[in-house]
Amino acid sequence: MKTLKSLSLTILMSVLSLSAQNAIALTGSANVSSACATLEFMAKLVAINSLLPANYDDITELREIEAQLAELNTMVCQPVILSASTRGNSRYDNGTRVSDDLYYNSWYFSNRQLFMAEPGEDTTIYYPNGRIMAFHWMHGDQAIFWPNGNLATNYFREYDEEWYYPDGNIITYEAGYSGARWFYPFTRLDGGIGQEVIASNWGVEDESFTFLNFDSNGTLTTSRERIRRKLIFDDFDLLDVPGILLLVTRLYQNSDSAKQFAPADINITGAPF
Repeated sequence: MKTLKSLSLTILMSVLSLSAQNAIALTGSANVSSACATLEFMAKLVAINSLLPANYDDITELREIEAQLAELNTMVCQPVILSASTRGNSRYDNGTRVSDDLYYNSWYFSNRQLFMAEPGEDTTIYYPNGRIMAFHWMHGDQAIFWPNGNLATNYFREYDEEWYYPDGNIITYEAGYSGARWFYPFTRLDGGIGQEVIASNWGVEDESFTFLNFDSNGTLTTSRERIRRKLIFDDFDLLDVPGILLLVTRLYQNSDSAKQFAPADINITGAPF
């Protein structure tokens, strides 16, 4: 009888231990997913900043940032399963460690710049160039900045909030509503920067919109198309402003460096949680 009780106690303790380990693993996995969603969102911001730069943007710096993001993405966000070794011992080619513990500790870029102090938590998020993307990455109640330091929006995931391009021009006055007006910054004939309307009713089926295109010489032009199929969004999707801008331009270009970060072009679920 004592042997049976002892065996039952051993099995119970084993089950409890396994459950605790599974809970820890699930929490850690969620933290990694949140960090990778954050990385994807950052990559979209960098891609837009590279596509539509202000005159004072350093294109070389932006390309270097893209390379840093791609390297981190390949190291920890692309593998299907993180082993015990990769979780704490993943290193870049230059020997820099990504993190002591991807589940709970700081993440770094290959240039040793801090990405985030703790995945899945309210923390400051940094670009590889050291500038801040968000001071408090939590629930959407914070400002977001472009990699050149300019304001992107005062409140991430607010429906009635304005979004701005890296040069300060307006993207939209209502980031989260289908039917709002969206804009491109575009060079005027006098050399200044004007506003080209993407659509007066963005996201509404059969509305015409203006998209960016490039000729054989690389000159930026615009064309007209109707909103249909993949371009019809619900209000929540419209909150991913950089993702939508990339999707609009991507439909009419062969490739771009942000593709690997967007298995679903408007997928920011999990960012920041």
